[in-house]
Amino acid sequence: MPGRSMRAMTFQPDPLQARVLAHERGVLLVTGAPGTGKTAVLREQFARLIEGGADPERVALVVATREAKERTRDVLLQRLGTSLPVVRALTVHGLAFHVMSLRYRALRYDEPPTVLSASEQFARVARMLATERRADWPVYAAMLDMRGFADQVRQFVLRAQEAMLTPEELLQRAEASELHPWRELALFYGRYLDGLAAERIVDFAGLLARAAEAAQAAEPTLDHLLVDDVQDATAASARLIESVSSTSLVVAGDAGSHVFAFQGKTDRPLRRLMEPSPARESVELLTNHRGPASAAAWVSTHVSEEVAAVARELRRTHVRDGVGWDEMAVIVRRTGSHVGGLLRALDEAGVPRAVPEDGVSLLAEPAAIPFMLALRWVARPQERDALVEPLLTSELARLSPAAARALVRAARADGASASGAIDRVDGLTAEEAAGVRSLAQALERAEPLAERSVLDCFRELWTGLEHAKRLVAAASSGSDEARRDLAGVLALAGAVASASRWGSSCDPSMRATKVPAPPSLRAAGISAPCEC
Repeated sequence: MPGRSMRAMTFQPDPLQARVLAHERGVLLVTGAPGTGKTAVLREQFARLIEGGADPERVALVVATREAKERTRDVLLQRLGTSLPVVRALTVHGLAFHVMSLRYRALRYDEPPTVLSASEQFARVARMLATERRADWPVYAAMLDMRGFADQVRQFVLRAQEAMLTPEELLQRAEASELHPWRELALFYGRYLDGLAAERIVDFAGLLARAAEAAQAAEPTLDHLLVDDVQDATAASARLIESVSSTSLVVAGDAGSHVFAFQGKTDRPLRRLMEPSPARESVELLTNHRGPASAAAWVSTHVSEEVAAVARELRRTHVRDGVGWDEMAVIVRRTGSHVGGLLRALDEAGVPRAVPEDGVSLLAEPAAIPFMLALRWVARPQERDALVEPLLTSELARLSPAAARALVRAARADGASASGAIDRVDGLTAEEAAGVRSLAQALERAEPLAERSVLDCFRELWTGLEHAKRLVAAASSGSDEARRDLAGVLALAGAVASASRWGSSCDPSMRATKVPAPPSLRAAGISAPCEC
């Protein structure tokens, strides 16, 4: 209710939720359809455990995403109404890191292992593939130098670890099925794991697997563990969850809501828990707290027809049924560049739209892509050879593909790397040369700021790139398309400000600080604060 704090709004459980809150020891499975209050009852159970005297250091609530973690922490702090040394709302990787930081000696580590970032893991796989003997890859030898193949192999070794499969098991399956390409991958998987073990490092999937081993080999790190959305789990995360608490484990999920199989997730752990067993209790929540809803479905033969149908249906519902634009929403399964087609269909149909923060991939905003390329250039020097042509042909330099390739060839002919093309103007017109020099100078000024703050780096690019000035001028002229482009860049600015929270120069205590949009954006009538 407006004006009332969450502290004042006492949780009123229905009878089945009350059974969950009464659980004190052992394993409890909570199931129920969306809207039946699984997340709410887990949060309330967490708060009541703390209020009942449980050690906050030894109570944890695991949620699916980083955004859900932040939201859960805020809700719990408001609900408890007091300061605590720690509120352990974690993702499953956060739980794994917590376990490894306390129990690494159980695995005979001298210190907690280093965790590879996603980009570091990709670079490692690509580097290993590039040095592999072609004779060991009779099927895939021609692909060993391809970035796309390296990314597929990177995901393969992650999925294998999440499934708790050893190289030997994969090799046995490949030989039993006579899948010869899988034999090559299984052998590489073994070499990859051996290399990580020799250097005492893990990737994100390995962190889960090793944390599960450490949890089983040592004393539990928690007294009470609560886990939400367990319908999208992996074998490694399930083993970890089952091993870290000593007093109670409460897991919640809905098998019908399992949607992340394409990311290697599975609902098997949940379905295994749903099988009757005297070793655990179960409660199925039945009361829908979100109200009644109806559903209809249709199928289109092509994505263009689908997005056009969505736009027509929204407009029909607004005109015929009198439903307000702000009372309707479009939900996509996952974000990416394909969302741009949906946004264009809505614009062409005259459907006003607003994109929630972090709700749509920035790849769906074409105007943001040049700035993303510039940020990648200054932050990832190792990728510049691949970035130089897209950068030169983007709106930042506005060269034709032929002119950009000519600069790359000229750089290589002089013995330089492809990225050296950014400093050349051979054969360009005066206008083209000025654009390339301006871009190179802006990138050079931004590069020293990359290690200090991504927000400072983006601000330098925004103020130094001619493309930014052109965007503002076009939006100020009143063009709807230009204003949408500028709004896309503003979305990127918000994402950058949000990312800067995790940088070394951003004090965690400043998370509520508001960073206004740049003055040039405000001059165009687009102004929205971002959180840093």
